[in-house]
Amino acid sequence: MNTCTTDIRTIGLIYNARVERSRPLADDIAAWLHAFGVGCWTYTTLEYVEDCPSADLLVTLGGDGSILRVAQRAAPAGIAMLGINLGRVGFLTEAAPEAWQVTLKRVLNGEGAVEARMMLCVSLLRDGAIVAQEQALNDAVISRGALARTVRLYASVDGAFMTRYVADGLILATPTGSTAYAYAVGGPILPPWLENIVLIPAAPHLSLERPFVLNAEAIVEVRVETEMDGMLSVDGRMEGELHDGDVVQVQRSAIKARFLRLRSRNDFYDTLVERLTPHNGEAHDRAD
Repeated sequence: MNTCTTDIRTIGLIYNARVERSRPLADDIAAWLHAFGVGCWTYTTLEYVEDCPSADLLVTLGGDGSILRVAQRAAPAGIAMLGINLGRVGFLTEAAPEAWQVTLKRVLNGEGAVEARMMLCVSLLRDGAIVAQEQALNDAVISRGALARTVRLYASVDGAFMTRYVADGLILATPTGSTAYAYAVGGPILPPWLENIVLIPAAPHLSLERPFVLNAEAIVEVRVETEMDGMLSVDGRMEGELHDGDVVQVQRSAIKARFLRLRSRNDFYDTLVERLTPHNGEAHDRAD
């Protein structure tokens, strides 16, 4: 991580309009920032995707989905993000809503460090030509279409054939995305500051079911064989239909997402246990 030494003069506040309390909170933060002499502007997540005004820091008011959406424009622009969690999980967020004043005071005092996260460049090739390309902070998912039929996926790494999957789909995730859909289907958990590509099939049938963890330099190509159109999604956004013979290419992106972090890396493990351990109404055990 890099120490945060740049003066923050303008903060963009981006809120999820579907969360009722997000707009009032954005208004409160904007008034507070103005009182401190800090410039700010306020957008919804949808508005920010359409327009990308300059800022020294972006503060998102929502959940992980809001950060994934904002990262589409923030990452290429090189703007760091800090999330205030109004969602259910909040793996990507930094602060609870009740702590926003303390958090922003620390930020304005120059505390924290910028953590760069690996992203994936996801390309859809048809007849050898790229027809769609997107950057993923969490994952790319190749899946069957509306009908409940498996797809056959032929995966190669660095030009060498690796295996054939017969499955509902295949997830190609970053370490950041290892705690999302990839985790839900039995994938490994990787600390988000690592640089790897994780491959894990969803509901494989008579094919390799174990996940692969590849190095960040790997180039993965997946050829689709299907009688019915499949689907490609990137960070939960539908990027297009997959036809028989299409190829999805995934490799490390030249772009990185940037997060302003106030907590230490060790806090990742506390957060992991807190988010993923079922408590059943009881406090979980932990070593002091």
